[in-house]
Amino acid sequence: MRATSRPPAAMAYAFYDADGLKILHNKDDALVDRFDYILRELPMIPYTLSLIDADGNERFRLERKTPPPFQTHAFQLSFDDEVVDFFEDKARFSLPNLSFIYREKKYDIVGFVRNREFFIEEDELKLMSMTASPVAGGKEYAVAIYEDALPLAVYFAAVIIMDICFHNY
Repeated sequence: MRATSRPPAAMAYAFYDADGLKILHNKDDALVDRFDYILRELPMIPYTLSLIDADGNERFRLERKTPPPFQTHAFQLSFDDEVVDFFEDKARFSLPNLSFIYREKKYDIVGFVRNREFFIEEDELKLMSMTASPVAGGKEYAVAIYEDALPLAVYFAAVIIMDICFHNY
């Protein structure tokens, strides 16, 4: 996945397959005209990001929600009539401390912020890894999916959420 800035403050997200073919990207007009996008670094400002395929079909929608008191991040993923809530897990004391529940199972996003390396785990089993590298205007994430326990939309949303939370690291 590649996350790059574009004026005035919008982020362009694009996912590519192993051959470099773009398979998903955010809508060109998504968030660019909304004032709250300029303030996207503030966790209390909600917004919605839609990812579409090459045919213009929305594959999933990721909403940044106003977080509950004493929390920093709250996101909701919508795809194929399913909803997944990503939340700050206060029971964990290390960063990242994000988790989500999918079909009554809890998954954790763990990793090393300074190394820009993150994982999705279920009971310490690594399902996916993502490693960020700086590129002109943003970051590029190498994503490796080890298990097909989750739909692709969940894996893709996790990468975007990690970029939103830790883009400036």
